[in-house]
Order: sequence, then C-alpha cells, then structure tokens
Amino acid sequence: MRLLSYLRDGRIRSGVLFDSDYVLDLNDSCYSMLIYRGEDEAFTERYCNAVLPPDMLGVLQSGDEGLNMIRRVVEWAGKNRDIASLRRLSDVKLKAPLTRANMLRDFLAFRGHVEASSRRMGTRIPEEWYRIPTYYKGDPAIFYGHLEDIPWPSYAKSLDFELEVAAIIYKKGRNVSKDRAYDFIVGYTIFNDFSIRELEAVELKLLLGPGKSKDFANGLGPWIVTRDELPDIKGLRVYAKVNGETWCDTKIEGMQWDFGDMISYVSMDEYIRPGDVFGSGTVTGCTGLDVGKALKPGDVVELYVEGIGTLINRIIKA
Repeated sequence: MRLLSYLRDGRIRSGVLFDSDYVLDLNDSCYSMLIYRGEDEAFTERYCNAVLPPDMLGVLQSGDEGLNMIRRVVEWAGKNRDIASLRRLSDVKLKAPLTRANMLRDFLAFRGHVEASSRRMGTRIPEEWYRIPTYYKGDPAIFYGHLEDIPWPSYAKSLDFELEVAAIIYKKGRNVSKDRAYDFIVGYTIFNDFSIRELEAVELKLLLGPGKSKDFANGLGPWIVTRDELPDIKGLRVYAKVNGETWCDTKIEGMQWDFGDMISYVSMDEYIRPGDVFGSGTVTGCTGLDVGKALKPGDVVELYVEGIGTLINRIIKA
C-alpha cells in the first residue's frame, strides 16, 4: 500500500493510493463502509476518528489495527466505488505523507558519503563511526511534499539537497533487538535533507551537530510504501536530477548501519514511537556537494527511489 496525505478544502487528509490513479480518503471511506454494513452512526464516527483519523500521524498511532482497517476499506472500496470517497490523483494536491512527525532522527549510514566528507575536511573516518550509528535530531514539523515549493531561507547564501530514504515507525517499543526492529517499520519514503552548507560547516565545528543549517525544510514523499510491498531498500536504484540534469545515478549500497541497527541503538532504554522518522543519511554521491554544485532559486530538484517513486520540489525565493 501507499499511504499518503493530501489537501481537501484547505484541510490535510489521510489517504491511500487506489488503483494507481485515485486517492481513497481513509476517514470518510471507513465511515461509509461501516454505515453500509449497518453499524450505528455514533459508534462508526467515534471508531473511524480513532482508528483512521484525518491525520496520518493518528493513523500510524493505531498500529496494526489501523493497517488492517485500511486493507478492509480498500477491499470494500473496490466493490463499492460509487459510494467510496475517491478522487483522481491528478486532481489532488499531495502533502508530505507525515506533515508532522513524532520525532525526526537523521543518521549517517553510507560509508562512501562519510569517506567523501572526510576527504574534503582533510581527515579520515573517525573510528567511532564504526562503533555506533550516529544521528542528529531535526525539526519534526517542517516537511514538504511532492511538488511543493521550498522557500529559500533569508540567511542562506547557497542551498544543497541530500537524497535519502526514511523508515517510518508505527509501533511503540523500548530495548528493541535488531532481529525485531523491522516489525516496527510501517514502510519507507523518500527523504530530502535540504542543507545550508556554509552554515553547516560552522555548526559542525561547535561540537553539537547541525541545527539552523537544517531546520528550515525537509522533503518527504510522495507517499509511504508499506513493507509488505517493499521489504528492504538495499540494492534499489536511485537518482537525483536538478532541472532535468542528472547529478547522481546509483544504487543503495555500502550502508555501514541498516535501519535495524538504528532502531536497536535508539531504543536502548528509550522509547521509539509511532510517527518517528528515521533518515538513512545521504546515499553515496547523491548531494550537490559531492558533484561540486549548489542549488539556486528556481531550481527544480527531482529525487527518485526505485519501488517508491519520485519526489519533486522547486526552490523559490521571495
């Protein structure tokens, strides 16, 4: 399944891609299905608002019950298209599948990317990088979806992108072992970690990691592909284009740390929760810094991940 969020009448709604060309509204279709089957109206409204609410974070917080209900609704809609809440995908405006996350943690998992960064700084990969999957915490409420414009920060001289994959958590857990970790992932989406390089270089010298150089925009989308359709991301083809020009075209490989390692590490004596976003870190070679280029106002950034799709954003300057 492909879980998504879209804009309807000025409000963000949770949905699922239906028959490739339609968006099925989860909350409305849950209500229509249960009423169709003779359930009490008051119960139906309370139940659907609890299990398949209009916001995707709430849907994820329903865990397996929510996923099972989505499957039931999709199956029912296939037989009752005339009363299901369907809209053509081409007629809706997609938002980030999670417009607000519970937590954003972005890791540094790809050896090639770390090697390239170390060379630019005239150093070697720190030995500690091989010991723990390090990460920084970003703003969980600044996600931009497919075809949404990214505002150029007033304090930025240049911008860059980073092509990443994000794992989305839908279960609460603590002290999760690596062999159980993937059971906590609902699925994967494309993550674009936009960066202000000149500020990032200063922040990294201050020993606390990136902050203002990152917390202005993140691309996320176009949807979350559930793990039953995409069990793993290793070996998938990815590419990044800017204004149609290919800046990288490669595969997901060379990960020192996978999402199982990340989840196991983070959950040591700490809870992971539904709506947590785990960023993979930049796929090797898939950032402007790696090819010696930077983004400009008006540029269109296109990120592709096999099995997920394409995330496109335009950079605008007021």
